[in-house]
Amino acid sequence: MEVYDSLILGHNFSMLFLISENWVRVSSTLSSQKRCTMKTKLGISFVAILGFLVISVPMFAHHGNSAYDMSKTVPMKATVTRFEYSNPHAQVYYDVTDDKGNIEHWVAETTNPAMLNRVGWTRESLKPGDQVTLFVNPNRVGAKVTFLQKVQLADGKELTTQKAF
Repeated sequence: MEVYDSLILGHNFSMLFLISENWVRVSSTLSSQKRCTMKTKLGISFVAILGFLVISVPMFAHHGNSAYDMSKTVPMKATVTRFEYSNPHAQVYYDVTDDKGNIEHWVAETTNPAMLNRVGWTRESLKPGDQVTLFVNPNRVGAKVTFLQKVQLADGKELTTQKAF
């Protein structure tokens, strides 16, 4: 201990730190920094969490059904052209013949495959060429994109999405 005392007396103590019995010089700017108080740490944490939440809110915005008129359910006789059973939403691409005999290409989206699995859907539930009746909520602005509620297959079997939510 006497050796350490003599070293301390000969040098500026605030510039030296003992690290596993070795003396190391540290800049005086590092040693003169003040510690943060608990209130400061809580304030910084609060601001960081609040900032994260503000930034992350738009990520959840696209999961709403505000683009669709959920008060109306419209049946559409259709021919399935493609069925994408993938995240974040399963999608049914289908063709509809309008009053003039023209073919229109439409898309119906629904929930994710994991939720659809719970109510009996599989990757093979719909195949290109299947003649079906889709019960959908129309788009509010008239786009040919709908929200799928139920599918009635040609044999009368129904696949619903209602209980998946």
